[in-house]
Amino acid sequence: MDFAIPEEILEFKRSVKTFAEKEIRPSTEERDLHSKWDHSLWKKIGEMGLLGLSIPEEYGGQGASCLMTCVGHEAFAEGSSDGGLTLALGAHAIIGAMPIVLCGTEEQKKKYLPKIATGEWIAGLGLTEPSSGSDAAGSMETRAVKKGNKYIVNGSKMFITNGPIGDVFIVMAVTDKAKGAMGISVFIVEKNFPGFSVGKKLNKLGMRTSTTSELIFQDMEVPEENLLTKENSGFARVGRATLEWERTVLVAASLGTMQSLIEAGVRYAKQRIQFGEPIIRFQAIQEKIARCRMKLDAARLLIYKSAVKKDKGESAPLESSIAKLYATESSVEVAYDIGQIFGGYSFIHEYPVERAYRDARLGTLGAGTSEVMRSIIAANWSESGK
Repeated sequence: MDFAIPEEILEFKRSVKTFAEKEIRPSTEERDLHSKWDHSLWKKIGEMGLLGLSIPEEYGGQGASCLMTCVGHEAFAEGSSDGGLTLALGAHAIIGAMPIVLCGTEEQKKKYLPKIATGEWIAGLGLTEPSSGSDAAGSMETRAVKKGNKYIVNGSKMFITNGPIGDVFIVMAVTDKAKGAMGISVFIVEKNFPGFSVGKKLNKLGMRTSTTSELIFQDMEVPEENLLTKENSGFARVGRATLEWERTVLVAASLGTMQSLIEAGVRYAKQRIQFGEPIIRFQAIQEKIARCRMKLDAARLLIYKSAVKKDKGESAPLESSIAKLYATESSVEVAYDIGQIFGGYSFIHEYPVERAYRDARLGTLGAGTSEVMRSIIAANWSESGK
């Protein structure tokens, strides 16, 4: 096994971290406090090339590998200390763009990907519904009916990142109820389609610098050429391929957050004097730091392993689920342990550990809950995994 990361990827990581530290981090605390979306920052992220990182070069992107994309999101999270904007980036560049990259027609790619790559159009994914979460396929109520050269879509999607600001969304809808998960189709939906509307902006526990809302479809008209892959094959093809990228790349951001937290915790422990000496000399503090570092390194190896497999063109349902489960739960635990080092200051908004603890909670819920990840891991277990 080769654990070496190519130097060009490491150099890219350093450049992204420096960019995020300089351009994003100075305003993170204020934007989080007021749940503020800043489009000027989005433009800067686009100019940096991060919005189209994994989009092929012929469509205006950078053509980065899955591993390089993971490293980019990790570095952005570490440098920015902004979980919400990192989430918005991931929702746009991964679950908003990659379905078109992986499954779109040449016409669809030429129409949508260049604008997504620059950030001119903000993208997102519409899968979860008010009454369907873990059972996304079986409980889906959004319906699409073919009428002439259009599909008429009725229903809604809930908890949609980039909902209030998005221009184009990947939306799943039932086209044949009798077929269950094999009767779901996927559509590329533009915000100006007749019948499309956005619900109120949701006030969230964490990730407050990103925008989230419900998407509402009332006799929404979708041109037939906006069907992504064949009718009734969307969940099997688009959903599974996209979720593996989501559970690998979006989760990679947690690595950057953990790295930043651990470094901050060590610095604080060296400066904080109690009982006449720095608290870093106390075994209880050392144990927390050591445990956090072990979790970070293990999570990084799991995520990189999944990314490398994706770069080989292989399916990685088991690897991405293990990485997602371990990294997101570790992120919560690291935020808690580092918070204990900061003591009462971890309860104050101006300290990044307070924000990180709130932001980390989403990881165990989004892209499949921790409970769902455990079910997938159990279902994919085989003798070869021993």
